[in-house]
Amino acid sequence: MTGVQGAWKRYKTRIKKKHFEPYSGNIEDMLVNRPLKIPEIQFRKLIAYWSIPTVKAMCVINSENRKKQQWRHKMGPINFARVRVDLREKKENKEKPNQAEMFVATRNGLKGKTLDVETQAVIDKLDDLQEAGETPTNAFQKVFGKENPGRVRCYGRTVTKTSLKKNKEIDEIKKQSEEKVTTLKTELDDHKQ
Repeated sequence: MTGVQGAWKRYKTRIKKKHFEPYSGNIEDMLVNRPLKIPEIQFRKLIAYWSIPTVKAMCVINSENRKKQQWRHKMGPINFARVRVDLREKKENKEKPNQAEMFVATRNGLKGKTLDVETQAVIDKLDDLQEAGETPTNAFQKVFGKENPGRVRCYGRTVTKTSLKKNKEIDEIKKQSEEKVTTLKTELDDHKQ
């Protein structure tokens, strides 16, 4: 659902950029140049919505906030879950990658894309803290601060602290059940002999 939501948001952005903003309030020009896929009645409602002062103010605030974003990932359409699986497979013990490893992997990203100075400085700071003896989790928290409510950094769109906690509990239960099965098998083998 989040993928559909993101696609819908991008579609509306393209429509607004191409068919609303260039005509600066002239509704007739907007209607003449409307996208053919959108019925006129629906496009009128969309124009009315985008013309509401509170919506305009919200759009300005959102644009400013978007410009403030730092250290954007360079993965393009590749999602964080795939990166996480790839990093896990590369490790000898197959353990999950931490946030610091994910940050570096997703910022180095696709071939041919160069890092900006600020992102490289953050990666260097993470490396320095880890070399100084900090755990990757502590180093990440020192550089980026405490997690805000909602999403967890470097995990993707739908992962929250609560879902991470539930997954950890599920993993522990699975591990305990696997150990129990193993001990029961060994006991059964001992009884057979």
